[in-house]
Amino acid sequence: MIIRNSLSPDIELVPFADMRDNAALKVAYLSWLNDMDVVRSIASPALLAPKGPEFVEDSFKRFTRPECRGFFIRFVPDSAFIGTVKLDGISEYTRSAWDGIMIGDRRYYGRGLAPKVYQVLLAYAFNVLSLRRVSGGCNERNIPMIKTFQRLGYTLEGRLRQADCLDGEYSDHLYFGILSEEFRAMNDVELMTEER
Repeated sequence: MIIRNSLSPDIELVPFADMRDNAALKVAYLSWLNDMDVVRSIASPALLAPKGPEFVEDSFKRFTRPECRGFFIRFVPDSAFIGTVKLDGISEYTRSAWDGIMIGDRRYYGRGLAPKVYQVLLAYAFNVLSLRRVSGGCNERNIPMIKTFQRLGYTLEGRLRQADCLDGEYSDHLYFGILSEEFRAMNDVELMTEER
């Protein structure tokens, strides 16, 4: 199933499950994961060590579990996969999840694509999965991600002081959240799904 916003059709989200047998995409994904310029700003210790094909296979298992929806991001004008996005820790009880994004292909940095990706992801979360809230976080130095959260209508909900270590320097980790009605008030999305 491919997911897109008909009002901004240059971004498609393709589930990990649909791409399980795509060897070329797995090679590209591994290259993104091993590019320190890509993963450094995510501030995840697990991503800072060298990774092999087994890490990719573990990612496919993780992002296809019932409590997770992982997607590859396709930039339609170039017919190119450029990164990943996810909803993780999905709780049917609290109707909530955690988000995450990685634009892996650095040629697509600075094009304003993250907000478009998030609009599709959040519309899916709130309209298809019927979630009530989505949470996210980033390092205080990740200004593009902070601006993305703000643009979409997230609220800064917390700060863990000196929780991240980037390049040997400690810095704060910020936590954001958005409720379904907050998203709908600030974002115009016409979600379309297409079965593969």
